Amino acid sequence: MKNTVILYYPAIDFKPFYPCFWAPLSILSVAAPLMAEGFKVILLDGNLGNRDSDIRVIKESLPDCICFGISAMIGGGQLERGLGMSSFVKSLSGKVPIVFGGPLPTVIPEILFKDPTVDYVVRGQGEQPFLELVKLLQSDQPKREIAGVVCKNYSEISKPVIHDKETLPPYPWHLLDVEGYVRQDRLLGDRVMNFVSSQGCPHRCGFCSEVSSYGCKWKPMSAERTLSEVSDLVRRFNLDGIKFYDANFFVDKQRVIKFSQGLIDNKVNINWAASAHPLGLKKLADGLGIARRSGLKRLLIGAESGSQAALDYINKGCTTKDIMDAAELCARHDISSAFTFIVGMPGIFDDVDATLEMALKMKKLNGNFEINIHFYAPLPGTPLYEEAKNLGYAPPISLLEWSRYNYYAIQIPWLDKKVERDVRLFGDFYVDFLFPPTWFLVDLESRPLARAAYRVLRNLVQLRCKVHFYKAPMEKLWLKMTFNKDMLKRGD
Repeated sequence: MKNTVILYYPAIDFKPFYPCFWAPLSILSVAAPLMAEGFKVILLDGNLGNRDSDIRVIKESLPDCICFGISAMIGGGQLERGLGMSSFVKSLSGKVPIVFGGPLPTVIPEILFKDPTVDYVVRGQGEQPFLELVKLLQSDQPKREIAGVVCKNYSEISKPVIHDKETLPPYPWHLLDVEGYVRQDRLLGDRVMNFVSSQGCPHRCGFCSEVSSYGCKWKPMSAERTLSEVSDLVRRFNLDGIKFYDANFFVDKQRVIKFSQGLIDNKVNINWAASAHPLGLKKLADGLGIARRSGLKRLLIGAESGSQAALDYINKGCTTKDIMDAAELCARHDISSAFTFIVGMPGIFDDVDATLEMALKMKKLNGNFEINIHFYAPLPGTPLYEEAKNLGYAPPISLLEWSRYNYYAIQIPWLDKKVERDVRLFGDFYVDFLFPPTWFLVDLESRPLARAAYRVLRNLVQLRCKVHFYKAPMEKLWLKMTFNKDMLKRGD
């Protein structure tokens, strides 16, 4: 009886938007219950660039392979590479079932079956449904319905599933060459790894794929288990930083406090970063001080808009005051924070000035805060998706188009070109010109003429932001002529 499962994570085109790739925790988590049931699991990560080695392993393992699992997200070229591998596996053995999972199959499962090599799709959190599918395939039993699994000749599409993360086995780190995923981070440390301690998010933000993937449900590890697994990871691999990739780490106030206090009490000396909804931070309040003392150094916070009408429209579940209160908490506790905003959401055409004004208020609280302004990218299954299509958005049709979907390119036809220009100039240049990095200020100290010119130009930029006039950026020309720089970023 066959006993091997191969899980493949195709390479992602992460540059220039991200500096590095991280450990493939999605397939690592899927591997855990399989191993607990006695299956042999092989993980292959295309990001490592070991194609020749991967091919050799596949050829050697395929005779004992129950099925071949592939993860795919929307965009990044991952689906394209995954389908290429699927075709290769089928060319070696047409009988090996191909199973796709991940963000793309979760929200648009039917499109995967346009490719003849795809046999099954797993939707949502894959650990339990994939385990059930593997057992079914191993025993060669007649097909039956499995929650979260869609087969090629489907009569109906099973809904995505989410399970209690506390019940799942720990990550089997020995399946990875962990050293290949240890990263250096400017704020967190020289040996940093990624970790996920919860699934889903309870909020209903209209643009967010967590809503379509997990139905506004949130399933965490307990604080005790999170502390245990993180502590073990830190000690085994000599780490000094952890980057949590939970969609929302700060849902449960007591969980955050218990985890943070546990790090302190057990002398787990790390820096860590996580994502948060503004309301979660506001509810945490002074508990944020405990998190800061435990090593919390960076937060990613979805602000989305400076307009209350826009926040209500997208069902953000908080007020502009909540957002600014969260920013003030971060400033008070000296937590480096990145606030994300989204411009161009369907049905919202007058929130840009309010959004840019809020961004400036945040920078005044702490000049080291990062402001990241994105343009709305419609995602299938999200509450705003159908409205985007009604306003003229034409979604990708082919598998190749979905594979090459670019979140950072303008996807929406209703975005005014002036708005696009102003937002790009504000986010990429003017904010950092008003609140420049330390190296720039130090350099100015030894250049009196440049220092005088900067003071004049900074006053001009303040006036620009006050009256919302951003075109003809002469300040960029001065920066280029004086410092040979096109923009001012903290990583420079």
